[in-house]
Amino acid sequence: MPTEKSILFVCTANIFRSVSAEYCFKQYLSDHNITGWKVGSAGTTGEKYDMDPSLSEALASCGVGNITHTQRKLSKEILDDYDIVVGMAQNHIDFLASEFGYKNALLFDTLAIRKDTSVMDVDDDVPDWRNNHAGFVEKVKNTVSHIHENTPGLFQNASERFYLFSDLISGEKTHRNGFPFISLYETPHTLAFMSSDIPEHADGHILIIPKKRFSDFSKIPVEVAQELFATLSHIGRVIGISHDGYNILLNNGIDAGQYIFHAHFHLVPRKHGDGIEIEKWNRSVVTPDEFIHFNEALKKEIASAI
Repeated sequence: MPTEKSILFVCTANIFRSVSAEYCFKQYLSDHNITGWKVGSAGTTGEKYDMDPSLSEALASCGVGNITHTQRKLSKEILDDYDIVVGMAQNHIDFLASEFGYKNALLFDTLAIRKDTSVMDVDDDVPDWRNNHAGFVEKVKNTVSHIHENTPGLFQNASERFYLFSDLISGEKTHRNGFPFISLYETPHTLAFMSSDIPEHADGHILIIPKKRFSDFSKIPVEVAQELFATLSHIGRVIGISHDGYNILLNNGIDAGQYIFHAHFHLVPRKHGDGIEIEKWNRSVVTPDEFIHFNEALKKEIASAI
């Protein structure tokens, strides 16, 4: 039985943007007979507001009904109950990081239209909304329309970025464009398979993953991590027979370039002169004193975390 998938939408008061996203997503699931999802929303503030009737009207005009919403404030308990966390605007992403240390939240537009833009609140775009009812209603209508029109894209991209590997393992999906999913090596807790994204002049790009989804490598239990390293070592040993070497890469976190939120290692077979550049960066010119400072600061962080 597949594990339930889950998504949480976050805005400020939980009476407009996140509610719209929640119910548009639920309607999309219903329209396409998709089951196995838990969908919710929450707000960053605890201030009590009533949901304006124009929101239900705007949702209804898009074919979204059955709105039975209860406003709720975001908490760690709520956050821990969802795999995917979507901020409607950048201030929500910042709040999640500062208040909860949650760094894997993504903007609605990032997932929906691949643009790092915010879905703005009414008072951002209509400052005089209290005395401008027509402008208020138009803003609500346009925002709901944007969310509804782009929910299919958000569903597809969120599913890929968080559940692609789980869906490959379960047989629910295959690689894009007709590429088959082929298990190369398997242990009780790990799996190695070929990515369809293969660098030029290479003859493979192998992914090594834990079968259970962990978005962050540091959350993987020690026994599973040990099995992952054993699988890496085994695949690397085999690759070393016919190749000059190989690179192992782990992208952990959005800022490190993580795209699929199922922790995984990349193993790229290498041959002399293949021209592949796994990583390039400009080196800082540091003094010995700065070098010592970096070390001392990191030692304190490590010691305080033990």
